[in-house]
Amino acid sequence: MKFSIVTPVYNGEKYISETIESVLSQKGDFEIEYIVVDGKSTDGTLEIIKRYNHLLQSNEYKIKCNNISFKFISEKDKGMYSAINNGFSMATGDVYAWINSDDIYLPDAFQTITETLKKYPEINWVKGTTLISNEKLDTIKASPCYVFNQNWIQKGVYGRNTYFIHQDSVFWKKELWSKVSKINEKFKLAGDYYLWTEFAKYSPLWSINKPVSRFRKRATQLSEDMVGYRKEQGEINPEQKDLLTFKIKLFFWLKTKTPAFLEPTFLFLYRLLFWERNRYYINIENGEHIKRKARSYLA
Repeated sequence: MKFSIVTPVYNGEKYISETIESVLSQKGDFEIEYIVVDGKSTDGTLEIIKRYNHLLQSNEYKIKCNNISFKFISEKDKGMYSAINNGFSMATGDVYAWINSDDIYLPDAFQTITETLKKYPEINWVKGTTLISNEKLDTIKASPCYVFNQNWIQKGVYGRNTYFIHQDSVFWKKELWSKVSKINEKFKLAGDYYLWTEFAKYSPLWSINKPVSRFRKRATQLSEDMVGYRKEQGEINPEQKDLLTFKIKLFFWLKTKTPAFLEPTFLFLYRLLFWERNRYYINIENGEHIKRKARSYLA
């Protein structure tokens, strides 16, 4: 299996080394094609990228997987999603993902995805869990292992009426990307939301109950502009004023107001409101035993 990983970056010298290291240090039975797309940075970002390229080309960097190919470009682009599209246009792998230049993959992330996709080849896109961290990468909280309704993803429910699909922990097969072809570059903030709604037209999103990435919360990052994000969400998928949307909003609003010990009551209410059975997810026991299990909407 070959991973094609893209990192878009612009003036990211503060954290880019940690991001690159988190990709190159992955250990397991797979290949990595790492594509870094720099938007003509004016700080030391490009020098850092070139240093890693030199270390790999000279065999000074000890790789822990079957093979690593490292590609980079540095040119003006039209924003983050333009850079991501440019990166994937160069990709030749079987499994795609992108990691932003201030986030990191956790050790064994790629091996976890490899083993899962080998055991369950019908899966076209999959999501591990995310650790939410501060700027120093101290864990603030661990995201639960949510399960996702394919129809709700298409309707744009996740990230608007309920929990987000964290991009840094999502991986998908090349064939699924080919059906969408690229992210619409008119969107500067919600391109991931656009991509998920497109993917869900073709395939369900599976979840794995294991952390595979860290999302670094920091000031001035694009994800902090929720007003702009909400505006783009409305353009991608206008919120529908139907009974299902009303019930979803009501349920998750009530859940935020209710103590955790009433969780069993909410599971009953969930099934009553939506007539949903448990959905499958991937459970990893003792760090290695991969099994398919079923449960309701969240951990």
